[in-house]
Order: sequence, then structure tokens, then C-alpha cells
Amino acid sequence: MPGVLHQGILSVFCDDPWLPFDLLGLARPSLGTLVDRRTEVDSLPTDAKSQPVGLPDLVLCAREPGDPRRGVVICIEVQLERDEAKRYSIPFYQAALAKRHQLPCWVFVVSFSPALSAAVVAWSEGPPPRVEAEVIDAGNVPVPTSVEQAIARPTAAVLAAALHGYGGDLNAARLGIQACGGLPDETRLRYTRTILAALSKRRRELLIKELPVQQRDKLWEIERQSGTFLLGVEQGLEQGLEQGREQGREQGLEQGREQGLEQGREQGRRETLVELILALLEVRGIAVDRAAEARIRGCEALVTLQSWARGAREVSDVHALFEEE
Repeated sequence: MPGVLHQGILSVFCDDPWLPFDLLGLARPSLGTLVDRRTEVDSLPTDAKSQPVGLPDLVLCAREPGDPRRGVVICIEVQLERDEAKRYSIPFYQAALAKRHQLPCWVFVVSFSPALSAAVVAWSEGPPPRVEAEVIDAGNVPVPTSVEQAIARPTAAVLAAALHGYGGDLNAARLGIQACGGLPDETRLRYTRTILAALSKRRRELLIKELPVQQRDKLWEIERQSGTFLLGVEQGLEQGLEQGREQGREQGLEQGREQGLEQGREQGRRETLVELILALLEVRGIAVDRAAEARIRGCEALVTLQSWARGAREVSDVHALFEEE
């Protein structure tokens, strides 16, 4: 779930933009309100013959009240593994953004990889262009020592949970989720998804089972309504309809066409139910072996799939689904 993890970490910094300075013990350079300015990089002048340069994941800009000449630009990069291209792209957009805003530009690299953390340090000392970036990783983002400390700064707890959870620390992940308990529903669920996305499948399954049933149901609802899931459903329905249309055209008869369309619709409904069952089991932390997945995907009976979809919300073992036939 790298997409969920990546976007979730960025949302933490959007909610608490001064977090990197506070974590690293750096003085906050501006008292202004930070505003997301990432899209401004899209219009930066470039040489038509040059290769495209990746944009920063997040750009925030603030100017001090009453003195627009003073302020700061903050760039956040989230990386799961070492990427040599960052050796050359970071200096480019750091300089470009500093020039555009006429302000100091800080770059923070949130690193989930010890190899990347070491590389960023090496790039700062090697031949030009040198990388002037601060690393944020499991080495300098400590796990809260208590639930009370985690609750006091939930954004820091969530970041620590993701970084240390990615490395296998399940207790750090638990603390991060506990820190979100008093937050609004949308924020709590977003942070919970971010932490879960950082974990291995086995640890994610363990932690999901520990969540209250209501929270698990809400997580499932988010996954079911996510763009990726709905896109897959829509594509399945459209593919089935197109197969029906093609069959109808080949027969050359209106009756055949209608029959083909209906078969396409039925196939689309079957595919939708299959993905619904598998997604629900995954979100609830129910392990699905290859044999069980093959049986679900191979089922042709809509009535049976509908029954399994209902059962998938309650069973504690995937094979219990089949006992209800």
C-alpha cells in the first residue's frame, strides 16, 4: 500500500507543517502561515532539451506578517528506498523555489530506508551539486515513551509509528493509533490507514484485529469507496458490457445483442462481488490462501457470491464462508 503510506505521510506535514523543525530541534524560521505551493513548480522555466525533473512531494511557503521579504519555503520528500535521481533533482528544485520566492528553502527527506539516509548525508559532502537536505527517519524520530506523550503530539506519534512500524516495531504502531483516539473521525481514520500501510501484511493483520469493530467497519467503507477500488469495479462492469455488445454484434440479431448485454452485465456483477469479498476480507485482516481465492474467483453463481459478500463482514476464517453454502 505504498500510495496510501506516501500520501498519508504528506498529510501529516500538511496538518503540522512545523513538525520537521520541532523534531530536529531547529528554530522555526517564520511566524507566518504555511501555504501549499507545490503547483507553482510546474511553471518553472526549463530547457526544452533537458530531461524532465521530478517535482517535490510537498512545497509549503510562509512569509512573516508585516515583512513579506522574510519567510521560508519548505519541501518534503517521502522515500521508501534509495533513489539516485534525488541526488540531482533536490538541488534543482531547491534552487528554483528559492529563486522564485526569494526566500530560504529547506528540504526534508522522510526516509524509510537506512541506505537512503546514508546517501543523503554522503551527497551533502560529495562533489557538486551538493544536496542540502535534512533527513527525517527512524533514527531521529523517537517512539513516544507513553500514551500520554503520544496524545500530546499525535502527528509526531503517527510519523514515529509509520517509520518504526515499517521496520517491524508493532508497539510503535499501536502507540500511534492510540494517539489518534481523540481526533476527528476523518483525521483518525486517515492516520490509522497511514500507519497500517507502513506495516507488513502479517503485522497489519494483527493490528487490524485489535481495532474496535466500528473502526474496522469505517476503514472498510473508506477502502470500498476509494478511487482505486471503484475504478476496478467500473472497469469490470464496462469490460463485461463490452463483451456483451461484441457478442450481440457478432450474432447480428437484436435478440442476440440483448442477450449478450445481459450476460455482460451479469459478468460485471460477478466481478464486482468477487473484488468486494476479497477487499473486505483483506481490510478485516482475514488471511486468504490461494485455494480460497481461486474458489472465490471461480464461482459463477451470483446468489452464492452475494451470500459470501454478506458473510465476509462477520467470519473469522475465510473457509467459514464456504460452510454457509
